[in-house]
Amino acid sequence: MKRLCRIVAPAAGALVVFAAIPALAQYANEFVPAKLLHQGTTTKPIVGSGKVVIQVEVHSDGSHRAIKVISSTNPGDNAAAMEIAQNSTYRPAHRGSSPVTAFYDFTLQFNGKSVANASNEGSGSGPSVPAGGSLSGAASQVASLIRAKQYSQAKSKAQMELLSSPGDESLRQMLGVAAFDSGDYATAASAFDKVGTIGQQFKPIAAQSFARAAVDVAGSDPTKALEYAQKAMALDPSTNSKYALGQAQLANKQYTDAIATLKQVHAATFADPKTPTSAKVAIDTALMNAYLQTKDTQDMQAMAAEAKQLDPNSTLPGRVIGSGLLNAGVDAANAKNYDEAFKDFDQAAAGGDPEVAVTAYAQAAFLVARMDKPDYKRMQAYADKALALKPNDAAANFAEGIALTGQWASSHDDGTKKKAADALDKADQQAKAEGNEALSLQIESFVKKNLNAAPGGQSGSGS
Repeated sequence: MKRLCRIVAPAAGALVVFAAIPALAQYANEFVPAKLLHQGTTTKPIVGSGKVVIQVEVHSDGSHRAIKVISSTNPGDNAAAMEIAQNSTYRPAHRGSSPVTAFYDFTLQFNGKSVANASNEGSGSGPSVPAGGSLSGAASQVASLIRAKQYSQAKSKAQMELLSSPGDESLRQMLGVAAFDSGDYATAASAFDKVGTIGQQFKPIAAQSFARAAVDVAGSDPTKALEYAQKAMALDPSTNSKYALGQAQLANKQYTDAIATLKQVHAATFADPKTPTSAKVAIDTALMNAYLQTKDTQDMQAMAAEAKQLDPNSTLPGRVIGSGLLNAGVDAANAKNYDEAFKDFDQAAAGGDPEVAVTAYAQAAFLVARMDKPDYKRMQAYADKALALKPNDAAANFAEGIALTGQWASSHDDGTKKKAADALDKADQQAKAEGNEALSLQIESFVKKNLNAAPGGQSGSGS
């Protein structure tokens, strides 16, 4: 029987746990508009009936300023409306738990000598357009689009105007706001990163942009993640920024620092009854990952138990524990402790996270191929389990093809050879589709050395 070439498990089997952990900033991004608390009075005469809308700038500290009449159906009541708006009290807008400066559109309905508040409290003057400061004409146009919730148009308008006015910092900051409100945190962070001095009114949004972007790029660009997280902390050392810093430290393998930072986040968020369960699970999962890296099994299990109690349906704790078992299995396999390696892979697969299970079964299949006397039916059984969960997985199809090739080398059965060729071709095509050229080359090399060779050891016509 022709001996198959030695197989090394593809690099695609590695997990990046950081990228799978949701951003804590998701719950902290919610914008709550400013709200009227108490309607003021006026000494001005009310001259008739009509509707007057006043723009009020409500500052983060609760102070305010009635700015202008936005619209009016009876100009004679404008002075009374302005005085009422100025004499009223307001609750500032909030971005997550942080008060921010924003506009409030106060609608007053005059009926004879009476006046009533006709404002729609939920409408506000835009999701997160900061008030105050000096905006250029182009930046003001972008702000208007944002207030109308036309985020994509606002972002495009800002990007287009910046081509001819690259030095307009108010415009660049409005690009950051527009991108943030559209959910494009990478563009928002990049925009604020190019501003020399971020205006006071823009700092809360800039900080959250940096925090979200830091978490998003932690798995792909740890250095950029740490840079963004540190900028978020400098602008606003909030719990949200600290979470981003902890994730960035974790991505940069600064495990001791990450644990210290994330423990602070844990204490603050778990003490806040408004913290959503999803955010608490994300924090527990991040800490689990940090404890995993430092081999602190006791604390890792404690976080896993807490996360499981918070959300029994979450797969994140299982993903982290499964990742640890996968790493242990690889270490055992490299040390040729095969029984221990198979045990680790089986336990990882049983952890409940499908992504981990696919990787674990594929790793176990490749481990069979590395043994001195491979049992290719056992290898196929592991590959089949992976494919049952993810039929298009490139590594699992590669393992399936190797197992079938090994069986064909003994049986000389053309049907088995065709199945092997089909599995290997599917693996190759999927690897190419994913941009994994290294795996694709490995598959093609295996086909050339093994599947295109005659069972008796002579090269076939395709060699």
